[in-house]
Amino acid sequence: MTGEKVYFKTTDNLRLCGILSLPKNGLDTCVVLCHGITVDKDEYDGVFKKLAEKLSGKGFVVFRFDFRGHGESEGDSVDMTIKGEAEDIESAVNFLKDKGFRKFGMVSTSFAGGATSFFISKNPKTLESLVLWNPSVNYDEYLNPTMPWKKKYWGKPAFERVEEFGFTEVGSRGFKVGKNLFNEFKKLKPWKELLNVGIPILFVHGDKDTYVPYKDSVKYSKLVKNGKLVTIRGAEHGFHDRKADSEKADRATIDFFLKYLI
Repeated sequence: MTGEKVYFKTTDNLRLCGILSLPKNGLDTCVVLCHGITVDKDEYDGVFKKLAEKLSGKGFVVFRFDFRGHGESEGDSVDMTIKGEAEDIESAVNFLKDKGFRKFGMVSTSFAGGATSFFISKNPKTLESLVLWNPSVNYDEYLNPTMPWKKKYWGKPAFERVEEFGFTEVGSRGFKVGKNLFNEFKKLKPWKELLNVGIPILFVHGDKDTYVPYKDSVKYSKLVKNGKLVTIRGAEHGFHDRKADSEKADRATIDFFLKYLI
């Protein structure tokens, strides 16, 4: 497997950075990896980098990229929005189409689940299959948090900071998010977008997640037309705390694509 750093433009003229991994003797099929908030194209502890290597080992082309305001991509994190991230996904797919790829799967984790929901609802024939890792597709948790991580960084205190200062900081690295994102939380319902999607969708979620409620994946995997849930027992958010958890998530993801993407 080789990984080439590439750059592409969004329709609003931001320059985004990605890594295109081409296996030596691969399929003419591409899996796009969409990371969560505050991190980058490698995801926490490089779990996306490891997943890309495994997917490439099975012959898939893999593209992982930095959303606007993250990693090596342009844009200020304070200006990021869910709709903006959906635009980033669309721009990434169009970039790959220009390179000749026509068959796509996608893995979206955590916060990217929302943007992916809007992308796929707008572009229903683009993906053959979708994998959602501990996806955040119900924004009620940001408004009235029940999970430990959400209580610490979101909810009413965060809204008050945004109103006073124009931003609030999220996560241990102080990732700044702004008012436009908070306005979206009040009106957008990504899970409803998924109800209109007919492709196979796999939810992969740890039942000890303290960031995104596991019960959400249980619920929405049943509501979507062609959904399935794989539970990683004892796993925290992101599957990066224990090697066994990430290996189980990778295995479920790869098996799903071998069945529904090739």
